[in-house]
Amino acid sequence: MKRLAVLFSLGILFMTMVGCSTEKESSQHKPGNTDDIQFNQEDYKEIIPSNNELGFNLFSELKTDEYLNTFISPTSLFLSLSMLYNGAHGVTQKEIAEVLGVEDTEVQKLNEANASLMSIMDKKSNHVKLFLANAMWLNEDFQFQEDFVHPIKSYFHAEANAIDIHDTKSADKINNWVKNATNDKIEQIADKPLNPDLISILTNAIYFKGSWTYPFDQKQTKDGTFHLSEKSKKDVSFMKLTEDLEYLNDKEFQAVSLPYGEEEMSMKVFLPKKNSSLKEFEEMLSSKNWKVWNSEFQTKKGTIILPKFQIDYETSLNKTLQQLGMESAFNKDANFSRMIQGNDPVWIGQVKQKTYIDVNEEGTEASAATSTEMETTSAPVNKPFQMKVNRPFFIAITDDETGAILFIGSIYQP
Repeated sequence: MKRLAVLFSLGILFMTMVGCSTEKESSQHKPGNTDDIQFNQEDYKEIIPSNNELGFNLFSELKTDEYLNTFISPTSLFLSLSMLYNGAHGVTQKEIAEVLGVEDTEVQKLNEANASLMSIMDKKSNHVKLFLANAMWLNEDFQFQEDFVHPIKSYFHAEANAIDIHDTKSADKINNWVKNATNDKIEQIADKPLNPDLISILTNAIYFKGSWTYPFDQKQTKDGTFHLSEKSKKDVSFMKLTEDLEYLNDKEFQAVSLPYGEEEMSMKVFLPKKNSSLKEFEEMLSSKNWKVWNSEFQTKKGTIILPKFQIDYETSLNKTLQQLGMESAFNKDANFSRMIQGNDPVWIGQVKQKTYIDVNEEGTEASAATSTEMETTSAPVNKPFQMKVNRPFFIAITDDETGAILFIGSIYQP
């Protein structure tokens, strides 16, 4: 007799990595066979606002009163939940749609939009590499429904692998996939031994490596003081760059856009003014403000002084997703009747994220809605700006071709 309680685990992992490290190309990146599916190359535009909104909503729920680093990927979560959406039904599907912000989008249209996004984000040049990989791991005692597995393979290019959950080597297989897909930077997503009630794990990985369009001169990197808070500080290495950059000087913060490669991607750095704080900036984060801010960047000569930093981040998203409205998916009343053959109850046991980012001179290998009226106070045109990032700051790595936010994070302790 099959187990009555079956756990479904969703593993989400993504990373960025420095441009100067030894690179090993990920063999997990597979463009996939799209011969049997149809989508318009412009379909991704339908989900970019939802992708970015999910990121801000998730970030808002993850905030704590502690001054700790947070680094997440809206795109990785959006792709993972979109795959899961194909197997859900009833209230569970409705709740996932609301969290994704796609209530009025049919499953087929959502799949086509994701396929379009993955296609356009597939980048490989001398300066920018962006790989996305998905995999399904299924307890060999069960079978996926064909109506679920076909679109996941076709639109999301996901590998399908059967595993013996009682064999300790099964966890190794999953972790080796993770390690390979993330260039050895994330070594484990599955714990040993696997949960005996486990039915399936979905894994998603995003690998990004970008060289700055305007590299920082290593000769100008110097040690300095980073102010963690009013009473706490630490010594870090600061990089320095003087260049014509996209810059924004708001009454609450300074911001600069640092492009990668041929400017198809960028890292936007937001530094709250001294009379403000990163906590206050986080309260301003919303899709509306993000759109306004991005429209107000202007090219300007100036100097950015930015700390080198390397961060590992891990978090469970169970509670966060439930707070955002995905409640039924985590209990025995969940309806994933379109995923697994048979009548066993299936629900999510765990959603986990792991990230890694390393920023150096050569590059990166990586709230409540507000009615605040945004005002820009521009410095005199002939005066170069200076932005010294020596206190907590916010970053966003974006695909400027699509407008999608791949990674966002608050850096309190570089």
